[in-house]
Amino acid sequence: MKNGMIECSVCHSKLVSPTAKTVSRAYDRRRSKTPSNHRALKILLVVGDCILVGFQPILVFMSKVDGSFKFNPISVNFLTEAAKVLFAIVMLLFQARHQKVGEKPLLSVSTFMQAARSNVLLAVPAFLYAINNYLKFIMQLYFNPATVKMLSNLKVLVIA
Repeated sequence: MKNGMIECSVCHSKLVSPTAKTVSRAYDRRRSKTPSNHRALKILLVVGDCILVGFQPILVFMSKVDGSFKFNPISVNFLTEAAKVLFAIVMLLFQARHQKVGEKPLLSVSTFMQAARSNVLLAVPAFLYAINNYLKFIMQLYFNPATVKMLSNLKVLVIA
């Protein structure tokens, strides 16, 4: 490193060396641009998700009558996914309403098609996730809530 310049070992081009102070300022600027109400919303969403995920086996267990469900678990999964889509659409409309001048429009057909093409492979994990949710309902027919939670947490071990 000479005169604050670094040489690339591959192409031998000269690059300006970033100092720790400039990197630190970049992160400080990012943090200060995020309004506190957005941070509070993110925290609220994470805490709410943790609470709902924790109570899910207990609530599903409480909905059993005589050892079986009086509803179709597939329809519950479908309605859950439909509610998620509705929530995503509401959040998209909210975000589009607060869009700044000069930004790419979020609600245009071309933007939607471009996003759909770039995210088409996400359909595979989404389908697997829906199957996983259905299997959780089926497991709760045969096991108590603590066993269901323990077995569903085994996915961490499998992934590792």
